[in-house]
Amino acid sequence: MVNLLHLCESMTIRWYKEEEINLPFKQFEKFARRNHFFIKKRYENGTTKYKLIRQFIPVYFISGPEVKRFKFMDIADLHIGHEKFSEKTLRASLQKAQDNGVKMVFIAGDIFEGTCSDSCETTYLQQIDLAYSIFKDYKFEYYAINGNHDYSFEQIGLPNPIERLANKLKQVNIKFHYFEEYIMDFVICGVIKRVMHVERQDFNKQRIFAALKIKYFEEEKMLSNTHNKTIYPVRFFQVGHIHVNVQMYYSKRKVFISQSGSFLSSECKENRENIIQGKIIDGKIFMN
Repeated sequence: MVNLLHLCESMTIRWYKEEEINLPFKQFEKFARRNHFFIKKRYENGTTKYKLIRQFIPVYFISGPEVKRFKFMDIADLHIGHEKFSEKTLRASLQKAQDNGVKMVFIAGDIFEGTCSDSCETTYLQQIDLAYSIFKDYKFEYYAINGNHDYSFEQIGLPNPIERLANKLKQVNIKFHYFEEYIMDFVICGVIKRVMHVERQDFNKQRIFAALKIKYFEEEKMLSNTHNKTIYPVRFFQVGHIHVNVQMYYSKRKVFISQSGSFLSSECKENRENIIQGKIIDGKIFMN
């Protein structure tokens, strides 16, 4: 199955022939436009080639500069449904957030393992039910984007599992905000918290790939966003997909990078979550 996120990120770097896309073009086109890419086309030696141009990153407003203090938890790569998914570890992380007075939890993709058997519809429902049984016990305000595994269900014609989970949790008064994209900007305390399921091209640089991605956004002049005609700088960058817990600060652009680990039992050798708190003064982060 094609990793649509990896394909889209790769196509911002180089030109692809149609056969290299390796899935029906209409399906690819729909996905690219949904994630706010412009599809560029050129003819070369009798062959049509395609490249993607990122048009914009959608932004969701949480709180403006009148709110100074922030506190939230970052997690990613739950892989609910994988044989090595650790429900105990996920519950421990959510309990830790609850014990520390966290109100908001951001999830940077791969909530679900996706397709892993021939009985796709059964697998789909089982994974949603298991996720529901966990999240309903922890009354945070969740903000969830998609990862490549979550999108895999859609490729075989099933509704997005995160959207279905969000609707189910709404019935028990859990605020689980679902976004169709795999990259979103959130205005919090008057600065941007960018959440992305980052698709690395170099597997040997997994620990620092988030930093490399920041450099890419810097070169593309995309380390800010606009909401209601006000420009907000990116100050937080949360990524999923890497399965390695890293926190770092890019001092040149004043961006704090949060990369959480996965919830697979074979990888539970370090913290799976990052709890981040502090205050914003004049657009600058001061961590507690």
